[in-house]
Amino acid sequence: MNFKNRKYQIIATLGPAVKNKIKELIDAGSTGFRLNCSHLSLQELSFWLIKLEKAFEKVGGTMPLWLDLQGAKLRIGKLNTSLLLNKGEVVQFKNNYRQRAQVIPLPHPCVFEKLQQNDEVLLNDGKIKLVVTKVKKNGFYAEVIIPGELSSFKGFVIKNNEPPINEVANRDRSFIEQTLDLEFVGYAISCLHTANELQLFKDLAKDKQFAAKIERKQAFDQLKQFGDVADVSWLCRGDLGASTQIYDLYQFEKDFADQMAPIGKPYLIAGQVLENMVEHNAPSRSEIAHLGFLFEQGFAGVVLSDETAIGNFPIETVEFCREYFEYLVH
Repeated sequence: MNFKNRKYQIIATLGPAVKNKIKELIDAGSTGFRLNCSHLSLQELSFWLIKLEKAFEKVGGTMPLWLDLQGAKLRIGKLNTSLLLNKGEVVQFKNNYRQRAQVIPLPHPCVFEKLQQNDEVLLNDGKIKLVVTKVKKNGFYAEVIIPGELSSFKGFVIKNNEPPINEVANRDRSFIEQTLDLEFVGYAISCLHTANELQLFKDLAKDKQFAAKIERKQAFDQLKQFGDVADVSWLCRGDLGASTQIYDLYQFEKDFADQMAPIGKPYLIAGQVLENMVEHNAPSRSEIAHLGFLFEQGFAGVVLSDETAIGNFPIETVEFCREYFEYLVH
């Protein structure tokens, strides 16, 4: 099978919904895969690599696997159970990996150095919103403004005040070291602020493919530099919409395409691409129309997330993308 001559890309995120359906995803039209390492152990990564290699043997060729590394992405730690955060409640965060009592763990020392009173904090792609009321050494308190349920390892964003990174975290380094010898593996780096951050990762694995995940407003000041360093760029609307003014997402999409097109490298859209298909066997009319708009803007394809990882119709989602892109191409 020749996967390189496709005029579009359909990257399917692997998860519980497709643990025994990798070949079916390939048959449906997937051109590559993604694993979110923030939710994986090294042992679980090995499980997926074995699954993929068996599927590749059946189809007679390999396909790209993107390991989505945490990069500058901030996440809460391990909770004992999911927490329901109620409006008006004041909750405490501390610099821990695991939950102790009712304190929410946040294993990122840089946060406590940068955080200020009245900063807005967003959890789980902006679904939960808090305002910082008190900052202490290695901890802070925040009032819940928009309530919601919080589970382990969900994203943590300080709106308009995100700390950059200056070294590759040990966890990310471990995932790279375990997969350096696998030619089909590349790395997608989350929440980058500058191209220098991406270069930190490239220096660890010079011969590998790298995707720059553009999901911070600061990154838009360096899109040309990202395009020069990365092999492919993903515009990730989940965190971008949480960390910026959501009404500006349309303009961000246009600016991204306008600056990336002249570079000549592929760029993809990610984040709630076909969210309707998580629960339904067809996309919404607005999702179809928007995909057509993105195709006209030069986007080379999509990165599917919940749609294939935990959705009820993963194969149908990939089939729709393939059929729709073929229709648009012709």
